[in-house]
Amino acid sequence: MMKTVRVFVGKGNKTAITCPFCQKTNEVSVGKFKNLKHTVVTKCSCQQQFTVELNFRQYHRKKVELNGEVRNVSTGSSKWLEVTVVDLSMVGLRFKVVEATDIEKDHILRVRFTLDNQKATEIEKEVGVLNRKNDEFGCEFLFIDYEKELGFYLRS
Repeated sequence: MMKTVRVFVGKGNKTAITCPFCQKTNEVSVGKFKNLKHTVVTKCSCQQQFTVELNFRQYHRKKVELNGEVRNVSTGSSKWLEVTVVDLSMVGLRFKVVEATDIEKDHILRVRFTLDNQKATEIEKEVGVLNRKNDEFGCEFLFIDYEKELGFYLRS
């Protein structure tokens, strides 16, 4: 099985890739892959091949496991559905539903959850659903006002 290296792509579509075999690092321009495949196979000067997963995200995503609720604003529902927030960034989140739901791509939801920080900060925001994969939904915050507590939380 081929080894995989995950890298974050910075400004100017450049990233530093370190060979998992010899530890040699090269800075490379990967802009040509931005709208294409984000997983590429490369060969180091040590002759070893490995896979590179390119992350073009502007904001860091933090893996979490936070209890929360969502309400489907698009359908006019007043029912709050239990969810687990599984990753979080300054611009969006991904959550997993516990029960069957009528949530679809492009729906507007109201989401609320509590951070597992010392203050147990409550976050409540409107989100737009970008995608669905099985029982997980990727969403973006509709109003990106800087949340100081969320910013501190994501950096911790």
